[in-house]
Amino acid sequence: MLGRIVSFILSFALAAQSGFAGASGTVVLEPSSNWQLDYGETRCRILRTFGEDDQQSVLYFEQYSPSEQFDWVVAGPLLHRYSSGQKIGVQFGPGQLPYAFRPEISLTLGDFGTGIGGGSVEDASSEKDEKKGENYAGPVGLPSLPVEQGAGIDWVELSRSGRSYRLKTGNLGPVYEALNACMADLVTHWGANPEILKTRKTLPEIVNLQRVARLIQEHYPGKAERKGAQANLLVRVMVEADGTVARCHMESMTAAEGFDNTACVVFVENAKFKPATDLQDRPIPSYYTVRVSYRLH
Repeated sequence: MLGRIVSFILSFALAAQSGFAGASGTVVLEPSSNWQLDYGETRCRILRTFGEDDQQSVLYFEQYSPSEQFDWVVAGPLLHRYSSGQKIGVQFGPGQLPYAFRPEISLTLGDFGTGIGGGSVEDASSEKDEKKGENYAGPVGLPSLPVEQGAGIDWVELSRSGRSYRLKTGNLGPVYEALNACMADLVTHWGANPEILKTRKTLPEIVNLQRVARLIQEHYPGKAERKGAQANLLVRVMVEADGTVARCHMESMTAAEGFDNTACVVFVENAKFKPATDLQDRPIPSYYTVRVSYRLH
């Protein structure tokens, strides 16, 4: 039997041109659509297509909760014959450093075909890392994407098997601003007050995570296991000022056929929390999110 692992862990200017090879041999794909912002009920997503005809690819950024980072997904012919686990080089340039990783799960996005995703732009700023290192104990507030970082990004480049593809995104500053505004609206939709969340000194803290993780791990959905299916899910709960769980929502971050709401049931029935606190150390209601990764090995 397979082993089981569950881990926690708008509209802008349009420039429609065909793809072409740059001086370095990099295939450059110009935008073929405007940025399109999707205000979903559970997440914010902004996407744009690049290239024409048989070269058309799509890039989107999305967030499931307020954060200084977003998840990104790219799909299209640039990933033709991509093998799951293949090493991919990524750069959000010119402002960010290049990095490489091996996507754990590949996706299929309709007519665009194979896609992959990641969760980092690899910030080149060491000052930010030092500020928020292990010894940083400042208030957490309500995080948002750093617009100045986005302003330093004009393209996204992916490299594999000795070939590179550059998506000419243009200045991502306005994209960051659009996602920040969308997330502020989304938090209100959850029933939270963004102004109160901005005063958070500490986040909600689950005090029995090991028990919750064990209960979730004991139930790998049978239908998914029989199909060999794996998934990345995001669980979001609203934690009241007294530490009780008011409600829970589970969102699939990948194709997740056969996965039920077990994780939410476990959180609502078993999770115990220390509530978030404000700058005066008073308990306040807040949201708590955790990623649940279902893996077979």
